[in-house]
Amino acid sequence: MTIAIIDDSSEDISLLYDYICRYCNEHKVHTSVKTFTSETAFLNAFKTEKYDLVFLDIFMKDLNGIQIAKAIKKLNSRCQVIFSTSSKEHAIKAFRLHALDYLLKPYTYAQLEDALNCYENAAAKFTHYIELKEGRLQTRILIPDIMYVDYHNHYIQVHSLSRVIRSYMSFGDFSPLLSPYRQFLWCYRNCMVNMDHVDSWEDSDFILKNGERLPINKAQRKKILQTYANYIFDYVNGGVIL
Repeated sequence: MTIAIIDDSSEDISLLYDYICRYCNEHKVHTSVKTFTSETAFLNAFKTEKYDLVFLDIFMKDLNGIQIAKAIKKLNSRCQVIFSTSSKEHAIKAFRLHALDYLLKPYTYAQLEDALNCYENAAAKFTHYIELKEGRLQTRILIPDIMYVDYHNHYIQVHSLSRVIRSYMSFGDFSPLLSPYRQFLWCYRNCMVNMDHVDSWEDSDFILKNGERLPINKAQRKKILQTYANYIFDYVNGGVIL
């Protein structure tokens, strides 16, 4: 895996770097780590360099960690973020951005180990995919890339991060393909949303991270929103969600 550390404290960077190296040695993980004391330098590098995991301090010179995390998710939604900071006050904002963990300085190696174990569990879900017939071809679609699925004119429409995949089949035949994955929620008739792509909700709609809105079934609204709240709670508390 490739890791970036963004912190304006050289001492904190050194400690975290040592912890990561220890983890990799003990868990037999190959990794590449790059450090940044400037958030601007990191964001410039992030436009061309690929990182699987980013450790962020909250308080930086020009941008705070929350702003940097938003930029990371916008540029690469698969990149995971772990905050490492001395501040407790931004924890709720961090988890609303689906931060993987929130390490309060000074943290122990055991706490860092738990955070990296959580990352490895989360990363495993990127190996999961479904396969659909698109025209005459079989198309593989990564589960994390699916934002939502709906149905139109006898076609399943899988709205992914890059494009819409259409397959001629009923929703009843399609839905079992996603049943093993807890992140998918029936929000309306013949419509399933990937809760990992939900940014917020207002009244009768889910608002996705790309700005799209999906309706929430009025009759089932309370149950649907409770399911979403339970999912987010489990995510924040380290539940393994595949």
